[in-house]
Amino acid sequence: MGDLKLAGRVGVVTGGGRGIGAAISQYLADVGAHVVVADIDESTAAQTVRTIGQRGGTATAIRADVASVAGLDALVALIGARSGSLDFLVNNAAIYAGLKHTPLEDIEEQEWERVQRVNVAGVWNATKCLLPALTSSGRGRIVNIASAIAFRGSPMMLHYVASKAAVLGMTKAMARELGGRQITVNSVAPGFTWTDASLGTVTDEAALEAQVARRSLKRPQQAEDVTGAVAFLCSDLAAYITGQTLVVDGGSYMH
Repeated sequence: MGDLKLAGRVGVVTGGGRGIGAAISQYLADVGAHVVVADIDESTAAQTVRTIGQRGGTATAIRADVASVAGLDALVALIGARSGSLDFLVNNAAIYAGLKHTPLEDIEEQEWERVQRVNVAGVWNATKCLLPALTSSGRGRIVNIASAIAFRGSPMMLHYVASKAAVLGMTKAMARELGGRQITVNSVAPGFTWTDASLGTVTDEAALEAQVARRSLKRPQQAEDVTGAVAFLCSDLAAYITGQTLVVDGGSYMH
């Protein structure tokens, strides 16, 4: 773990209170970073910070709502008060829990807009608000959490698929734009991961078995399977990698 050389680095994980975000936060702290766990549910962020502390790491919990710039004011103030410098940002916050498989013509306009506001605009909001701090570090790393579902084009989830496809495009455009500031921008696209959120969306046993069957590695994907890829892209080992998407799905989608 020491080879990642994240000791002393400071970074933010949005949506870091539970699921994949919590696993990422914990692992980044394990390898030495101080992690600001930002979540709309501050109680889950605080629980993740407690877990990090029990594992010997350091972290800070803060409430943040990526759906608006105003919802990030406290986070920006926290980073400014610490040092005004930020080494990495993991844009993980997204709406998935509670989404129902719905024919595209039956998706409510309000539901569509809610998903895009968090999953797409949320990446933009967090990035632009923390961009001065990422620039200040001279080695800023942005990792956007997309989804392998954007490559598969899965039916009945058009609002979610569209939002994660947008993250893939944003990653490329942001990488082009921010390279001159020595900021790398990459994305990680997990497959269907067995978290409370995903298991609440897909409850049919046959569907869950099918998720495993189409993978080269025949086991359910866990949140911890995503953490190494994210940590690598946050580290100096990936200093000359930008605009790329790393699919982490056990060998289901290959490109």
